[in-house]
Amino acid sequence: MTAWLGKLARIPRAFPVTTTVVALLWLIGLATGSLWSGGLAQYLGNTVLVVALCGFAERRLTAVRTASIFLVTQVLGTAATAVLVIGTGADQWWSPDLRPAVEVSPSAGAIGVAVAATSALPVVWRRRLRLLLLLAVGMLALYVGSSTQLSQAFAALLGLALGVRAERERPPAPSSGEARLLVAVAVAASAVGPLVAAVSQTANGPLAVFQYLLVGTQPDPGFVDLVCADPSTPLECHGLRAELRMSGLGSSFMSVIPVVLLLVLAEGLRRGRKFAWWATTVLNFALVGLGAVLLTSYPDESLPLSTSDWAQTLVPLAQPIAILVLLVVTRARFEVSAPRGTYHAFAALAAKTLLGCAVVYVWGAYLLSDQFEPTATLTGILTDLPTRFAPPGYLGAIETAVLPTGWLATTLHQWIGVVFWLVVLTGGLITFRKAIVERRAADRARARELLEAHGGTSMSHMITWPGNDYWFTPDGDAVIAYRVISSVALTTGEPVGTPAARSAAASEFARFCARNGWTPCFYSITDDLRQDLPSWNSVQVAEETVVPLDGLEFRGKKWQDVRTAMNKAEKSGVTAEWLSYVDAPQWMCSQIEALSGQWLADKGLPEMRFTLGGLDELADPDVRCLVAVDEQRQVHGVTSWLPVRNEGRVVAWTLDFMRRAPGAFPGVMEFLIASMVLRCRDDGSEYLSLSGAPLARLDRDEQTALLQRLLDFVGKTLEPVYGFRSLLAFKAKFQPAYLPLYMAYPRVAALPSIGNAIAKAYLPKLTFGQAVQLLSKVITRR
Repeated sequence: MTAWLGKLARIPRAFPVTTTVVALLWLIGLATGSLWSGGLAQYLGNTVLVVALCGFAERRLTAVRTASIFLVTQVLGTAATAVLVIGTGADQWWSPDLRPAVEVSPSAGAIGVAVAATSALPVVWRRRLRLLLLLAVGMLALYVGSSTQLSQAFAALLGLALGVRAERERPPAPSSGEARLLVAVAVAASAVGPLVAAVSQTANGPLAVFQYLLVGTQPDPGFVDLVCADPSTPLECHGLRAELRMSGLGSSFMSVIPVVLLLVLAEGLRRGRKFAWWATTVLNFALVGLGAVLLTSYPDESLPLSTSDWAQTLVPLAQPIAILVLLVVTRARFEVSAPRGTYHAFAALAAKTLLGCAVVYVWGAYLLSDQFEPTATLTGILTDLPTRFAPPGYLGAIETAVLPTGWLATTLHQWIGVVFWLVVLTGGLITFRKAIVERRAADRARARELLEAHGGTSMSHMITWPGNDYWFTPDGDAVIAYRVISSVALTTGEPVGTPAARSAAASEFARFCARNGWTPCFYSITDDLRQDLPSWNSVQVAEETVVPLDGLEFRGKKWQDVRTAMNKAEKSGVTAEWLSYVDAPQWMCSQIEALSGQWLADKGLPEMRFTLGGLDELADPDVRCLVAVDEQRQVHGVTSWLPVRNEGRVVAWTLDFMRRAPGAFPGVMEFLIASMVLRCRDDGSEYLSLSGAPLARLDRDEQTALLQRLLDFVGKTLEPVYGFRSLLAFKAKFQPAYLPLYMAYPRVAALPSIGNAIAKAYLPKLTFGQAVQLLSKVITRR
């Protein structure tokens, strides 16, 4: 308790400006009584905003500068709003409901100083945060349109100007990947804006009219019947019947289809997809046309004549036009295509789904014809059919053919379109995640040639494993093995090739990934490559153990376990046979397969892959096995070893596959590894690698980042099931040197996708049942 009180006492000293603003906000609210008249929720919201944004600014600017920028943007932003609202009569042209008064809120200064403070961030995050803040306040001003939102918008622009002025040098132009992300964020904001206006109870901005493309009012059905019973009110009846279409949960889902569609397209734009660019362009052209029609097609009103009327009619068209301009200007950034046949398959899926939903609706409505008003005929059902797949907000001007009255007919009427759009939107999202990867056997052979000629790290032989794809440098002197999972290009170790080509391959591969809309991630790399990527983030993902061979002898107390295992093997008549699995006798192969299957059955979980080999990898003729066999030809255990090459010759070996028979003598693994140590020492090998232990590392008494602590927690959580830490402790018996292996990635925001890709790489065939079983084992064995 005392520690927490001490931390709280240090907050005012660490954030004096933020603390002062929050204190003044509540004191003024109490003194003036606005705390009760203005609403407690509003004060709480302003407090959260001030704490988050002013606190962010104080972490990057001095307290004096934070306070001065806060005051300047607060005063000038509020003054500009006052001039606009009171001096120019903005209630006549901005919004007819805008009151000729200005509300004062500290949120304006908080946003202004936060935008200014972005100048202290790295260029990439500076652009992203500025765009998010400016789009947020811009959308609120244009859709909600109150004086508070206008003050925030002016303050943000002032903060931007002050931040740009404070920058020491002009930032470089954004990369293709960064530009795609910025465009995607802008498109997503344009989609969310109408939804914000629809949810808000006080949406009065010039773009607020777009909310009616999403939702409409929901009149009482009894009142609709009453109005429509009067033959003198046909227009009112028509309008109410159209609004009645928009009621119900299914219609609510259909109402947000345009928002979800734009968000899905924004994801495609983020990935650089050409199809997403064209679809977004066509959709915004349609919004321009539809907006113009809806804004000018009111049969009971005269055409707009005054300047304010024209402004209110044309201003809402500015948003889709602005998005169109943005798309045209950035057209060259979106050149990523889907694999051949992707969109043909997608179109076929959409067509089949549409046909199936249409058949179900026509057939169901015909069977339930007495639950419609008027009684549904085949002609009426077919006339109504197209409207079942359009959002309700777009149907106001369409004559109602039939309306459901029974609950079953209502369910069919409202949900058939939801089913169609869910399939289409999900299918569209999947197409954007598909990558063009030309997997050719010739590339694998070419990669093996480079590996044999030039060698690599102790893990480099893994690039020859099935499942990898290959990228070669333009000169063909280096290769990177990778696999694309969820738009993450996850490498298998480091580049392989000539030393000169390897040093430049990483950055060239990153540009290759950016062109394809992928996030590159170098996995299980050494510190040397990590140092070649200084602007990237990195975290340790494994600990490699390397046994030095020069002058090694199994003497002393520290080698006691190894000597004991060697003695037990000798007494049991067990020897270590060095051979290739493809040349092993059938009885040995059968036993190895059986004990491996038994080992997996005991775990009850799928075998981990990616950087951990299995039986399939033993078939490689370059891989060697060391098998513990007794005099009765019983296999006690098996290990496999990957060659490590340097300039065309094998200089070391790396441990991969380890399996122990259920009835093996105690210490069989120690015996096999010790036998390999002696063999390599006598053959003149440079070293012996016992490979890396995933999610386990040596405690070096160093300060660790949050992500590293998270990975340590994951490793600890999975220890009862996969035993990575126990494996690292077992390898310590051989007195190895410890070498950390890292994961390097370009940006923190990609971590969720990278984590998902790594999980799928290690457990590609994990079923839902196995996932539940894994979770239960983790819980019960802790």
